Amino acid sequence: MKIEFIIYSHFFKERGMKVKGDWNFPHLPRIGEEISPHIIMFQNEFTYQNLLEYLTDEAKSDFNKFNDGEDDLEGNFKAWVYDVICEVNIVESIHYRPDTEDYTQIIPEICLSDLSN
Repeated sequence: MKIEFIIYSHFFKERGMKVKGDWNFPHLPRIGEEISPHIIMFQNEFTYQNLLEYLTDEAKSDFNKFNDGEDDLEGNFKAWVYDVICEVNIVESIHYRPDTEDYTQIIPEICLSDLSN
């Protein structure tokens, strides 16, 4: 099933980072459960170029320090963002909305945060 993760962190702009993907498990997670960052990071859309627009200036600066001019930009981005998602991987809420590509389908939006808001 198609799904969209919305991840809230101080490293992502106010609207959160959105990652579209496929959910291949028998049921959706419940509020309060943790989602493994790997489930999010192994989605096809999860690339540095696709997610750059969601990063705050603080996040870009922090990532640039982490990357330190190395050649493996994608690999270093995934290593950096793994730690970020580990801090905010708790299901805060689940919303359902029409799929923008096919309005006859409904897509679950799983919002993740650290629940401290």
